[in-house]
Amino acid sequence: MKHSKLFVGLTVALAATLVLAGCGSKSASSSSKSSSAPIKQSKILAVGSTALQPLVEQAAKQYQTDNPKAEITVQGGGSGAGLSQVAAGSVTIGNSDIFAQEKSDLKADDLVDHQVAVVAIAPVVNKDAGVKNISTQQLVDIFQGKITNWKEVGGKDQAIVLINRAQGSGTRATFEQFGIKTNKVKTSQEQDSSGTVYQMVSTTPGAISYLAFSAIKDGVKSLPLIMSNQRTRM
Repeated sequence: MKHSKLFVGLTVALAATLVLAGCGSKSASSSSKSSSAPIKQSKILAVGSTALQPLVEQAAKQYQTDNPKAEITVQGGGSGAGLSQVAAGSVTIGNSDIFAQEKSDLKADDLVDHQVAVVAIAPVVNKDAGVKNISTQQLVDIFQGKITNWKEVGGKDQAIVLINRAQGSGTRATFEQFGIKTNKVKTSQEQDSSGTVYQMVSTTPGAISYLAFSAIKDGVKSLPLIMSNQRTRM
């Protein structure tokens, strides 16, 4: 039996929609001047999206190599924290998977979005779940608690353990908006960072969640999706 599969079809859709942005205040943006010359001294604190964090850390490392006197600190915390803190003026840059305008409790006009990258998101499962692929509708049913055992989708006779990102996570907001197209999901344990989600899925039997490609490692399995309009071929 052969399945016509689109590897992690969710990632294809999200790659065109999930734009990671670094937000800075308008006052900071207007007062800064672009220059390639080394700076004398600078302190920058970037906080927010853990999906964007690996890229920001590499950019900071490269910048500090060229500018040894620059002090750059990169922290996670989630997109919501990044946007809230940059809006409050407590950090220099707020890294986010969503635009400032999408966060209702912010004065987005006081912030400037800088689009820096596009990232793909994939559903991931514990390697021992025994499932090879699922349909997009089955993914929705799993996160809504309608499917509760992996044997229902061709896997082991093992309970499904949902692991979600916390409210305020840009990755979660994007997954719900463009991946499963609903925010009505079953109550489950929530984690604050991509790194913690990876650790939980890799060590928890039957676990499922979702991660940006930058956070996926060998300890978990990316779950291919069979799109709803595709057919099984014999």
